[in-house]
Amino acid sequence: MIILRNVQARTLPSLRRPGYTLVEMATTIAALIIVLGLMVSLARYVRNASAVELTKDLLRKLDTLMDQYEAHHHQLPTVSPFVDARTLDPDEQLLQRAAVNNNRDVVAALRAEAGMSSMAFGGLPEAVYNEATLRDAWGTPIVFMPQQHPAVGTALQNRRFFFSAGPDRLFLTLDDNLYSYEEGPAKRVLGRARVEDGR
Repeated sequence: MIILRNVQARTLPSLRRPGYTLVEMATTIAALIIVLGLMVSLARYVRNASAVELTKDLLRKLDTLMDQYEAHHHQLPTVSPFVDARTLDPDEQLLQRAAVNNNRDVVAALRAEAGMSSMAFGGLPEAVYNEATLRDAWGTPIVFMPQQHPAVGTALQNRRFFFSAGPDRLFLTLDDNLYSYEEGPAKRVLGRARVEDGR
């Protein structure tokens, strides 16, 4: 009899149906949302880091091309000024327009240089280089500065430089601008301190 009772107990259907409770489903959905949020922020970080590296490489390449131009001609090319040296408080909208003209003049001068064919900018994405203008990874024209300006940036010994407006696409917000004369974060902080001090 005892054996029969155990067999019957095993064959009776369970009263609890398999499945998820509402709390288990809510917990699973919350975990998935957190994981997706982390993946999106990681992808954004990687994309921004890639854009910064692309622009820094481009600025260094332009600096090298300008070194070659200057060594060959013993002078810098004549380009549209980006900002007037006498203007201490430039207007962002005027700078945006001046950047396009400045950039076109620099690209034309570097392409016209003997030995600097269109291959000088070969391999660049079309969004960055379109035969007439050279833009940073965020679509803003890269600017050539033959000399420093306190509102834009300073280089050691008043050396000429190239710079990008950075992710915010504004030339006057110096905290995210990228410069051809800076190698890393330490030099960027020093460069910004020099600008704020007016040196």
